[in-house]
Amino acid sequence: MLTPKDFRELAQSRRSTRDFTNKPIEDELLQQILNDGVTAPSWSNTRPFMVAVAKGEQRDRISQRLVARLRENLEVPGMGNSPDFTHEIPYPPGLIERSQRVGKGIYDTLGIDRADKESRFRFLERNYKFFGAPVALFFFTHRGLDHFGTLDLGLYMQTLMLSAKSHGIGTCAQGYLGNYPDIIREEFDVPKEYALVCGMSIGYPSDHPINSWQAERLPIEELTARPLR
Repeated sequence: MLTPKDFRELAQSRRSTRDFTNKPIEDELLQQILNDGVTAPSWSNTRPFMVAVAKGEQRDRISQRLVARLRENLEVPGMGNSPDFTHEIPYPPGLIERSQRVGKGIYDTLGIDRADKESRFRFLERNYKFFGAPVALFFFTHRGLDHFGTLDLGLYMQTLMLSAKSHGIGTCAQGYLGNYPDIIREEFDVPKEYALVCGMSIGYPSDHPINSWQAERLPIEELTARPLR
């Protein structure tokens, strides 16, 4: 039986992996991890989400197309960029500072200067190369359930990530992978009522220093609402 200590250690050890080895994940193990995610709770048990799994030649083809589209966007901003969910939401005061600390921690660990635009772009490009991971996942939610569908998807993704971690496999949830739904839809049979939200790179972590860096975990006291009286 999993003890409270075991669970706490598992949960605390999960972090975003941003550099992977090319070691493949066995199909049976990958399927088990995907199945474990379904144990998460769901709105009226509707499971209003879908997951697309890309590996091998398909994974490489998608990566090449995403990188090419990103480079086109640099030359012609907005070129072919029509995501189902926008990821360009301005961070409000109080939250932007948290995001900035994450960005600084990542670039400091990588030794990339704030003014080094070329190196920053190369790292951004790595998102579309899935940070070297052998498998990429793409997540969709049913448009009919609005935010409740994305809530269910988040529960599924977190459960999947914890399952992966328990097997020594790393994950990185990536909003960037939701930028070009047309590319992903051309690779998978996804009903039109499902919208692409984001993606995830999954595989065995490398020993790159970036995988040792960890974002701060805010104390729950800072996230707890105070009673009015």
